[in-house]
Amino acid sequence: MGKRAKLSKNEAGFALVWVVVLLLVAGLILAPLLVLMTTGIRSAHFHEDIMLAFYAADAGIEDAVHKIQYNDPNLPPDTGESWDYTVDEQVNDYQVDVTIENLWILTGLETDEHGTTPHHELVTVGQIIEFDEEEGTGTYRIEMTYDASLPGELKLDRVGAWLPPGFSYVQDSSGGITSHNDVPDNPDQLPFRGGTALIWDFDKAIKFEELPPPGGGKPGYEFPVKRILYFEFTPAADPNGAFSWIRTNRSDIYLSWDLASGTYKVTSTAGDTTIESYIARAKLYERVSEIYGDYRAIGQSLMYDESGSGDDWWDYGIRDTLLFGADAKSATLNDIPDDAHIESADLYWSAWRRYPTDISDYTEEQLAGLADEVDRAKFWRRPVGETSVASWVTADRVQILPNRTSSGGPHGWSFSCRADVTDLITWNGNGKYKVKKIENPEGITEDDLDDQWSYAGWSLLIIYSSAEEEAHQLYLYEDFLYAHNDTTTELEGIEGFLAPEDADGRLTVF
Repeated sequence: MGKRAKLSKNEAGFALVWVVVLLLVAGLILAPLLVLMTTGIRSAHFHEDIMLAFYAADAGIEDAVHKIQYNDPNLPPDTGESWDYTVDEQVNDYQVDVTIENLWILTGLETDEHGTTPHHELVTVGQIIEFDEEEGTGTYRIEMTYDASLPGELKLDRVGAWLPPGFSYVQDSSGGITSHNDVPDNPDQLPFRGGTALIWDFDKAIKFEELPPPGGGKPGYEFPVKRILYFEFTPAADPNGAFSWIRTNRSDIYLSWDLASGTYKVTSTAGDTTIESYIARAKLYERVSEIYGDYRAIGQSLMYDESGSGDDWWDYGIRDTLLFGADAKSATLNDIPDDAHIESADLYWSAWRRYPTDISDYTEEQLAGLADEVDRAKFWRRPVGETSVASWVTADRVQILPNRTSSGGPHGWSFSCRADVTDLITWNGNGKYKVKKIENPEGITEDDLDDQWSYAGWSLLIIYSSAEEEAHQLYLYEDFLYAHNDTTTELEGIEGFLAPEDADGRLTVF
């Protein structure tokens, strides 16, 4: 026992040394550790604030997308204009400020030094024409139409298309004008706005009319001149917002682009966080996709047979009287919903002309001269319960066909004109309409009457949106063609409809 006590006495203060050492070490470690923990907590709060601000700014982007998709009336209508607004409610305790800018669709792709106003002489339309579910591909067609109404030759040196994010070009799938030796089979592919820009740069500029026509073969008589480039893409889904464009050698008509698409730049700011995004949107123009709405088509003749049927079969129903001016007949619309908004309205007029009798050897400039004779119409309308008003409208597209007798001889020509009259229908669309005259400077005359070919008429096509309507897919195809007695006429390009098996639909042809 004594020995153990002696050992304990000899160890007195040994534990205290270790305690002091531990306290010193803890003191050295604890202070930086507390500082580190404090910094970590502050950093966590800082990153949380950044994350909350980012989510708030992203909510502003989503709000803008919704407004663009549903065509908010405050959206800037013209390129270069913008709309600034604040999201109605705070998001994550942040005020969210949004700017929506209507961009010229080719910003960043082409120069704007020759203007950003579209030309009615040269029209470009992009369109999905087919889906192949087994192959997982879709087919996109770029249709280019030139009416040659400007003096001098027009050469093409570039065709382009843009596919939105998630879509890819199928290598070696292009056709149409790419069969020309100086047009590359495959495009250059450039990243652009999150998607892919496809650019076919020609080895040398090519006269528009010398490019391969639709269906192959050699270029021949046609007015306006139409050329096509098509290609496949993956996956087999709708690349909403895709667009196309072409470039020429002329400064007065340098570019033509797909007016069926638009691009908005959206900037959303929450606190010190700013997000930018580009939103592509399909518009109602040459073609129409999904819409909560419907369409109406009406029309009238501008000639009739006053003398009645003749004694001989070849004299039956021949139109001998013009219905111009006070004699013009109206057509009525009365079933468009009261809350309807007119998305687009197109007026068409068409007729046969006796002179010149043979236009088979006419140049493009001569054909354009014929178009100038008939490209104006006096459009009359009267909304329900209001007074009538009439305006002269000028066609933005004219198509011409030569006529031939059953023996093959020349027999005058026919034309079809279209004018965008959307801005002239400022109500829901119900009312009476008529075309009172075709003129500029000659139009339809007494010389164009009393022949088996004699005809003149007009049609009005209105597409509207309404909360009362179900969702519809609307497709507008334009082609002026002659359908002879007892023959089958192929309507090219009318395909690619997307609908469930039990869907109802209707087709209007005029």
